Amino acid sequence: MIVNWSHAQSNLVVDWVKDHAVKIDQSFGMSYLTTRHDIQIIGLGEASHGQGSFFTHKANSFKWLVENAGFRIFALEAGFSEALKINDYVLFGNGSAKAGLKYLNYGVWEIQEFVDLIEWMREFNKEKPIDERVKFYGFDCQMAKGGVEYLKSIQRLIDYNFTNSDSILLKDLLKLQSTRDKQLARSILPRLSVFTITLETKILESDQNEDFKKTTITVIKNLLYFCKTEINSERTNSLNRAKYMAENIGHILDIEGSSTKLVLSAHNGHLTIYPKEEETGYWLKIMFGTKYYAFGYEFNQGKILGFDIVNNEVISRNLVIKPAKKGSLGHLLSSAVRHDCILDFRSSNTPKWFYKKQLCSDVLGCYGQIGCNKRYHKINVGRSFDGNIFIQETVASRRI
Repeated sequence: MIVNWSHAQSNLVVDWVKDHAVKIDQSFGMSYLTTRHDIQIIGLGEASHGQGSFFTHKANSFKWLVENAGFRIFALEAGFSEALKINDYVLFGNGSAKAGLKYLNYGVWEIQEFVDLIEWMREFNKEKPIDERVKFYGFDCQMAKGGVEYLKSIQRLIDYNFTNSDSILLKDLLKLQSTRDKQLARSILPRLSVFTITLETKILESDQNEDFKKTTITVIKNLLYFCKTEINSERTNSLNRAKYMAENIGHILDIEGSSTKLVLSAHNGHLTIYPKEEETGYWLKIMFGTKYYAFGYEFNQGKILGFDIVNNEVISRNLVIKPAKKGSLGHLLSSAVRHDCILDFRSSNTPKWFYKKQLCSDVLGCYGQIGCNKRYHKINVGRSFDGNIFIQETVASRRI
């Protein structure tokens, strides 16, 4: 039963789901997607950062897309500059998967599912010529450390030594990352803008290759993005971050080639195409139109990797999430299909139910703590995503 609907309307929605749900097969549902649509960018969301089942499905989907559909880039909701260390590992074997994930400074990504994916990418690349290798990127802009350390490491390559004022500026950027102080951000921005002009000139005049120049200029842009997402109110900063993340996808394609195919991994909320949200997915839809396909993830029940804070220390823990309640998207898919599946909202006659706000899962890692007990978020599913990936029962991520 679907709450507040007549019996006839309920049957219409359930019947449509039964007729259109695609069982996740050996292609993890991707063959269905790629044969029906001309897609360049696939956004794979998640209803929680702590559900290993979502990440395993993403990793397997990416592998299939690489081997069967010409995809070459996996881009994660993590800093562009910080993720360059992981890219160096998958391309050339420098460093390690675990060290690269820790350097991102996003604790939720320090999971075995991503280690396994990165190691697969490294193995895939070993016998390939450089232009056929897969690559790992970040497309977020919330950190400064990776950008600061990168710029320090390339001074010799562009024949430029930081002045005393440059060094103070870089120290202030690192301080801003730890304090998130709006006044400090405002004092940094004009200095950073001048520094950017000087450094970009030196980069463009250097004898380095075009990929190096484009990558380094993107690192600088991300320091500006970082600063501009710390200056204003939380809402304005969030909107800026969303747009900058989309711009980073554009920068990645500028580096790798405008027709390169890539998979994005981020929370459902970032990848939504719903115009009112003005999130990253909304900007990607403006930039790429139907070539961008956004998947939201939903589930019925299972476990997630959450955390407790004990004596100011973050302690990981497994949390059990009960079956989805009646009236929610998870319950509808569980009761109608009863197995992992994909729905394509670009198909014809999608019921109006999907174009009204419904209860969808959005489980934070702090779930169960005081003030963090919400399981659901009301969204317009059909206008937020091109499709939905449903997992009947999830397992928790494995912390490294």
